[in-house]
Amino acid sequence: MVQWYITQVQLAERPGMAELAQVVAEDNEIPAIPDLLNTIIQGGDTSSWTADELVMAELALSRIDESIEDTQAMIDGYLRQRGHRLPLATVPRQLANWARAIVRYQLNRNRTGDERTDPVIRDYKDALKFLQRVADGDYSLGIDDKLPVAGGSPQVTGPGRTFDMDSLRTFGK
Repeated sequence: MVQWYITQVQLAERPGMAELAQVVAEDNEIPAIPDLLNTIIQGGDTSSWTADELVMAELALSRIDESIEDTQAMIDGYLRQRGHRLPLATVPRQLANWARAIVRYQLNRNRTGDERTDPVIRDYKDALKFLQRVADGDYSLGIDDKLPVAGGSPQVTGPGRTFDMDSLRTFGK
């Protein structure tokens, strides 16, 4: 069974359904109603909504699901490169945060800006940097990593001393 790195429920909490409803709407398309999206995600009663509103909401949620699946595949690629066994038994919190940043970036397809001024772009690039570090073995998720455990005494090697107390005893006399 797939253990999702991020879910619709988590995305509803942050960044929130108001933002998601806006960004998943196609150009010249009326966004789905955020409250309806939340109701569907929570499994609530949708009988008070019109058929058109329900269709728009289901379309928006399917676009969000598609982005979640794309993000899952991308992250799996980084984790496989490191040698993690997939699917993960538990999802580390930091991995969920990276998945959130990637999904959010993918859904904001028309966004312009750079990482200095736009937190969505900055968070996405940071997530990719950390995932690359995980793949390279420079950063541990703390789950069945094969990274060596740090410890022991430091090892110092180098050439012998050029100057010592005996050779400097007559210096400057």
